Amino acid sequence: MINKPIAFAALLACAFAAGCGKKGPLLQPLIRTPQKVEAVTLIQRGDKIFVEWKNPATYVDGAPLDAVAEVEIWAFEQPKGKTAAVQPAIQPIPHTAAKDFEAKARPAAVIDRGQLTTYRKEKDSDAAGFSYPYSLADKKIGVLKFIFAVRVKDRRSHESDFSTTAEIEPQTSPLPPQGFELRSLEDKICLAWRAPAASVDMSTPLHVAGYNVYRESKDGPAKLLNSSLIKELKYEDGEFEYGLPLRYFVRSSATDTAPYLESDDSEHREIVPKDVFPPAAPVGLVPVTSKGFIALSWEANREKDFAGYKVWRRVEGEVEDKLLTPQLLIENAYTDTAVEKGQRYRYAIISVDRNGNESPKTEAVADSLEDGP
Repeated sequence: MINKPIAFAALLACAFAAGCGKKGPLLQPLIRTPQKVEAVTLIQRGDKIFVEWKNPATYVDGAPLDAVAEVEIWAFEQPKGKTAAVQPAIQPIPHTAAKDFEAKARPAAVIDRGQLTTYRKEKDSDAAGFSYPYSLADKKIGVLKFIFAVRVKDRRSHESDFSTTAEIEPQTSPLPPQGFELRSLEDKICLAWRAPAASVDMSTPLHVAGYNVYRESKDGPAKLLNSSLIKELKYEDGEFEYGLPLRYFVRSSATDTAPYLESDDSEHREIVPKDVFPPAAPVGLVPVTSKGFIALSWEANREKDFAGYKVWRRVEGEVEDKLLTPQLLIENAYTDTAVEKGQRYRYAIISVDRNGNESPKTEAVADSLEDGP
């Protein structure tokens, strides 16, 4: 008689052996590599090269990259006119060339996640990308060529491949404009400055092709105001709103057309335009007298911030004017029906803007009729 527990154990062992089969090699854990930075842009302003890029959002396999923990900016320099050891900027770096680049280049900056916010192109937004200023101080401008690439790391220190390289040959540019000042008028903000005294390397003769004016508002990026290079040492901005803080700065340019070879920023000047300018006094005030009323009419005001009119009246012999319109009058006409026969009246019209500024009075005299018209 077969022992049932023993038979069951044997059967279970056979089933287990048949199910597992032969042991295979242990699989390596999956290591995700961050997608590389797609493009690097280089812009020279003054004695700095601004390295600009956007961080990747995914791993190479398409999985979302939760965060970029570190950004490395690598660079090396060589005399102008020599062929770079890496591929030109329009081509990806092959594996061998990437190794060659890493052998020649050195980290120009290592930026951790906490520092990245400092280099955002737009406040509170990573979408617009980042911009890092690489200093050319003590470098031979006009003699050297600079080659850059960027790579990133995730929170586990897994690093991407290098981005496509970008190269630039810095040139001598002027210093920023001097003595930058602002002045607010009724319909414009006037900017004025002085020409720079020298180039960034103090070389002469100094060449300034013109100037660019920039304006910042709220938390938005700086906006170039002029469509073509400004040749004078002044500019007028007529597009603004009263009460809205604005910041301006100016850059010198060594070139006439975009992309401009600009200086660093001038001083940043802030202004809050205030409306302290009254509208024009009403003109063409004409009284028309009829039985039981006096009708007034005048030319309409054309100010953008016009709000309405106030109508005042004084009986001849009295000292004070009486306000006839507690609510602002929108129309450029008014009919006074509270008149007495044979009485002489002095009328005054005032125009008012949305900020409560009042014009001087425009006056006229009218006699009410004794009897019919």
